[in-house]
Amino acid sequence: MAVADTRNLTLVGHGGAGKTTLTEAILFKAGMVNRQGTITAKNTVSDFGEDEQERGHSIDPVTLFADWKGKRVQIVDAPGYPDFLAHALRGLDAADCALLVVNAYDGVALNTRRLWAATQNRGIPTLVIINRCEADNIDVDKVRADVADMCGPRAQWLTVPDAWGSSMTCVNTIFEDAGLKEKFVEAAVEADEGLMEKYLEAGELSDDELRRAIPIALRENTLVPIFSVSAEKCLGIAKLLDFVTDYCPTPMDRKIHDADGNEVALAPDAPPLALCFKVTFDRQAGRVAFLRMLSGSMRSGDQMVLARTGESVKVGHTSQYQGSQKVDIPEAKMGDFFSLVKVDSIEIGDVLHSSDNPTTFRPRQLPNPMVGLAILAKTRGDETKLARELERIKGSDPGLVVERDASTHELVVRGLSTLHVDIALRRMAAAGVEVDTSIPKVPYLESISTKAEGHYRHKKQSGGSGQFGEVYLRIEPLERGAEDPLEFVNKTVGASIPRQFMPAVEKGVRQQMADGVIAGFPVIDVRVEVYDGKHHDVDSKEIAFIIAGRKAFALAFEAAKPVLLEPVANIEIEIPSEFMGDITSDLNTRRARIQGMEVLGEMQLIKAQAPLSEMQTYSTQLRSITGGRGAFSMEFSHYDAVPGGETQKIIARAKAEAASGD
Repeated sequence: MAVADTRNLTLVGHGGAGKTTLTEAILFKAGMVNRQGTITAKNTVSDFGEDEQERGHSIDPVTLFADWKGKRVQIVDAPGYPDFLAHALRGLDAADCALLVVNAYDGVALNTRRLWAATQNRGIPTLVIINRCEADNIDVDKVRADVADMCGPRAQWLTVPDAWGSSMTCVNTIFEDAGLKEKFVEAAVEADEGLMEKYLEAGELSDDELRRAIPIALRENTLVPIFSVSAEKCLGIAKLLDFVTDYCPTPMDRKIHDADGNEVALAPDAPPLALCFKVTFDRQAGRVAFLRMLSGSMRSGDQMVLARTGESVKVGHTSQYQGSQKVDIPEAKMGDFFSLVKVDSIEIGDVLHSSDNPTTFRPRQLPNPMVGLAILAKTRGDETKLARELERIKGSDPGLVVERDASTHELVVRGLSTLHVDIALRRMAAAGVEVDTSIPKVPYLESISTKAEGHYRHKKQSGGSGQFGEVYLRIEPLERGAEDPLEFVNKTVGASIPRQFMPAVEKGVRQQMADGVIAGFPVIDVRVEVYDGKHHDVDSKEIAFIIAGRKAFALAFEAAKPVLLEPVANIEIEIPSEFMGDITSDLNTRRARIQGMEVLGEMQLIKAQAPLSEMQTYSTQLRSITGGRGAFSMEFSHYDAVPGGETQKIIARAKAEAASGD
């Protein structure tokens, strides 16, 4: 298929909008399948995974293709639930055009707005697809108002149903409805000064002139066409495909920029350049990387360079996937979605380039994982299998993070929601690795609030050579967030502590800081000044001054009005306005401080700060309060002092855990 005859789409939208049903309708209408599968019957091309069929919704992105009137339409069907938003965002990176699907009955949902913002941030031409127009009791005015509020005046209806609801039998286009056409023309000529002048002078355009204006308006993002379809009844699908193949951008229309902001020249005969947007693991084939050929071509045996590492990668067999079915192709050409197997080094977001044309892109911002579980292999000896499965699951999910917490020493899996993490653990269990889970420990810290002094003499006589070291020191708080948790200063005079033993004193102080003093958490932001001490010509040794340094610091710390510090996060919560009271009341119980609020149509955006300890299970509570219609994001802000009452509880809990050996 020629590059000019290729169209690349990514289907995005809120969960339940009917994207999978829409892809089935497209494949059926294009003659790629002989019957239209349904989610209920568990026979769709997209949702072939066991957990997807069990839950009745997409979890992983899927690549598909359909041929329509001599054109190849390639599709990424992205999951719609906010739990898997990272997959949808990576799917958009592969697209030349986005299809933003809206459920006509439910209207514009929270994740719809997020995905709309993502398409605009990437500069991707977008078609809004109003699906399920056959549903009864649709509030048409609300749907129109929601889309207009989200997209602005650029969004204009291109097709409308002959009737909303179960009596719907077809859709009509602007070329068949004069009222629709007038508004559409005004948006379409925005990007063409010549046509705009002619339209303003004559008051109309011919159909041919309008058809010439549409591709320009799409590329310049001055037009957002709105389509009405019933994927379930396969109505409006042919006209949608006609528009996609006639007007949507080709791979040669795409504009991309490298990490320095320079436009990258893309052409079928240019040096090869490919972007990985998906990775899966096949128990037989191993790691499978799905890529978009941005420029040039690639065939088996070619040597490419992995931009992230500089590593050389030999290209194996190139294939394409129709859902779960693999089709081998002789080479990957510009614009193709294709896959490579046995490429263990390629990760989602990676770029492959030729050795003579190094190219890197700015990394895409992905949502922060907000829900975590500490995990431990349930069966002794399964640590190696656990590490392997975690690597596989993390490698195939850009929204999942696996890390060993340096403060708590726990292995933690973090995702975008409880459901997201739960599915990852279920997949591990299906691979034969089961784990015990717990809420991750909060990485508290210890510090001081005033100056104090400490003194300790370490003296040990055991019949032979003894141990002796004595340290006097002062401590005071540093400004919160200092680069080094300790500022160590030697203020001794003479030879009270010989120079060779001062590193041992500092080592002892740092050891005690790492172990904590009041509750076993690391100490930060302290200045230590050693001002005096004593030594013995025979018995003084490094170990003696390490111990003396530790003990002197601990005594000074306890006298310096110690405080516990807790991590505080910046929170943004998007909810329907009707839940505002319930959400703010709940935040108050979590010691949150509301920083501001914004109105987003019928939604409210709450900005707040809250202790991490109060937000670790918030995903579940927010889903419960809003019926799944709310979402939040969270990122670390700073450390702040824990209130006195909470401090005593945390210290008591830490001491109990230490005593039990947990």
